[in-house]
Amino acid sequence: MTESSDLPKWRLALSLAALFLSSMCTMGDLVVSPVAADVYQAFADSPEWLVNLGVTGPALFGLPFGLATGVLCDKLDKKKIMVIGFAVFTLSAVFGAACESVYFFVTMRLLATGVGWGITNTAALSILADLFPDEAEHGKYVGWYNSAMSAIGALLAYGAGVLAAGSWQNAYAMYLIAIPVLVMLAVFLPSFPPTRDVATSVQEVKGASASSVAALARGLFPFQERDRAPQGWWKRLAALSIQVFLVATLYFVILYLVALYVADAGVGNEAFSGMLMSIMTIGTALSSLVFGFFYKRFRNSVYIPALFAISFVFLALAKFPIAPVIVAALAIAGLAWPFYFCYFYTRCTEIVPSTKQSTATSIVAAADGLAVTASSFLLTGTIAATGGSCLDAYQVFGFTMLAIAIASSLAAIARVARRKSSASFDTTHTLIR
Repeated sequence: MTESSDLPKWRLALSLAALFLSSMCTMGDLVVSPVAADVYQAFADSPEWLVNLGVTGPALFGLPFGLATGVLCDKLDKKKIMVIGFAVFTLSAVFGAACESVYFFVTMRLLATGVGWGITNTAALSILADLFPDEAEHGKYVGWYNSAMSAIGALLAYGAGVLAAGSWQNAYAMYLIAIPVLVMLAVFLPSFPPTRDVATSVQEVKGASASSVAALARGLFPFQERDRAPQGWWKRLAALSIQVFLVATLYFVILYLVALYVADAGVGNEAFSGMLMSIMTIGTALSSLVFGFFYKRFRNSVYIPALFAISFVFLALAKFPIAPVIVAALAIAGLAWPFYFCYFYTRCTEIVPSTKQSTATSIVAAADGLAVTASSFLLTGTIAATGGSCLDAYQVFGFTMLAIAIASSLAAIARVARRKSSASFDTTHTLIR
């Protein structure tokens, strides 16, 4: 496994720069978002479901590729997978508007921010887990990665909007910056061979029996927590993935569908909605920079205040639909989100064996990606069920998030109590012996 300590400082800096810049693939939808209305108009004669597939379908289309990438990253060189995935993104994005055909547009979109995102998102986060095996350092760099991703997303959206003034296809020129990033990934990233478990490595000692291998492994190699994960590690990963899906689905209602709330509240137009998205994105970028600092001190409880904050944001938006409250609430939401996003991408690699951390990353990434698609169905379904508007739905979402926050708090308290009980038992057992 290649770690940061194995690389000279200049190589590590350039490798991280390449990884951070590659997050433009994850934020690639923000090039199309500003011109979505123009896209629907350009393909007005095409089936609406087909245009929808091109505009909002890539995240769902990319899920199986992300899951497959997680398995492959545990078995193959992560650098090769990363370069291949970003190459798919670069080619299909740069040439995505070369032909004004709805079928060409949809195909290139599915390849770029579907297949490309599925591969690179999982591979990049798996590489960070390899580079920084220390839990606190890992959390810090996941936060920095998310900060870079948010900043890049804001630049992509702004640049695409400016370039599209003459024609919506001009927005695709923003993707040209992917070409030097692809070169950086190929040149500066070191190889990341698959992680091997200790017992397998020890068994290669010629003539060693199974029992002597186990004894040697126990005696010579200090296991980290994730290397000695109990047999039920998959249960904790499943519970985390379910939580990710629920929390992310609720949050994405705000992030991706804020324009619907603005319209229902009657407080502004598209420009106001765009400003709100920018405020959230900037808040996310800033907050991500300090995630590592707080994670080092609060570890697995670091995300709980963020859940309470987002629940109160929903309730504030439902009860006080006025511009000053909306701006302040969405700024808080943007600042809070990284404390959950960065947490679950860090935590997922710490609760599984080291040979499964890429698979774990792909599973929570799939839950996060599925939440993007689910968010629109959740909002429209809740509005239909309540017979009201976004304001009524937001009240339901606020209490739902509050329930998740309370349940997560109780689970954290129980986890600490079990740990103290286990430590007390170990101490007593040692004294008896």
